Amino acid sequence: MKKQKLFIVIKWGALLGAGLSLVKLLTHLTTPIDYPFAPIADLLMVALFIFTIYMAIREIRDKVQEGIIRFAPAFGYGIIVVLTAYIIMVGYLLVHYNYIETDGVDKNNQRNINIAYQKLQKDTITQAERIHYYCQVDTIIHREFNNSPIDSTCKNDVSKALDMVLASFEKQLLEKKHISNDVDSRLDSFSNRSLELLYRCIEITILNTPDSNSCLNYLPIIINNSESQLDSINPIHERFEQLKQRIPQSNSTVVAAFAYSFSILLYGLLLNIFVALFLYRKEKMTCSTPNESQNTDKQETT
Repeated sequence: MKKQKLFIVIKWGALLGAGLSLVKLLTHLTTPIDYPFAPIADLLMVALFIFTIYMAIREIRDKVQEGIIRFAPAFGYGIIVVLTAYIIMVGYLLVHYNYIETDGVDKNNQRNINIAYQKLQKDTITQAERIHYYCQVDTIIHREFNNSPIDSTCKNDVSKALDMVLASFEKQLLEKKHISNDVDSRLDSFSNRSLELLYRCIEITILNTPDSNSCLNYLPIIINNSESQLDSINPIHERFEQLKQRIPQSNSTVVAAFAYSFSILLYGLLLNIFVALFLYRKEKMTCSTPNESQNTDKQETT
């Protein structure tokens, strides 16, 4: 009886592993197509898990255990199905990464990086990062001012105006209150919004200067010449460099095969809980014979 149960779970586990391997292959083959196969692949994987685990547990319950099965044994049989599929999936991925999709490991690494970067974009900048950003902006702009060929008669006026601009910029940048879901504070838009704020500070400074001092026309030129350097100090880049060290990466096809399959293993074990609960049955299902049902009807009439 034990051999029969083992045969049943391994049979359905092998079918599950083969099905998952086929889904992985189809996902790879349909990558060049405009219509994405990934959503369909996810649905197919869920259907495969539920169907194969259900069929394995039900076959053992009905054919070997006379229609009775407890939750713990049902869950255990499901685990064996999933583990069998896991082993087959690992074997297939070793072949897949070595012969079919030789750059698959690199693609997985890049995909992990892209996902991490997309999540990071929605994060909010911290006050410490604001202060650090302002200090870098101040250094870059003053360096550009010192290197710019400004007329000697305008040097002093431009220096004073630049200090006023940076003071106004610092006040508005650092005193801004944190608001949840504030677009200006999100990492993906903070740098551009800050640059817009800097230009507004320049406009206000020029407008508030009496006699329309022509020397202040150097201010937007200095900022324009500093833009490439300002882009390089975007806080999201520095935060991402720190995050990169914690992003899962793999240089080995063996490690990649086990890592990818492990996520499938966890997924299968989770679905196994619900399938085992659904098929759990304490006692046999009994059906009354026609004679028994007639007897009970007569007793009720009497």
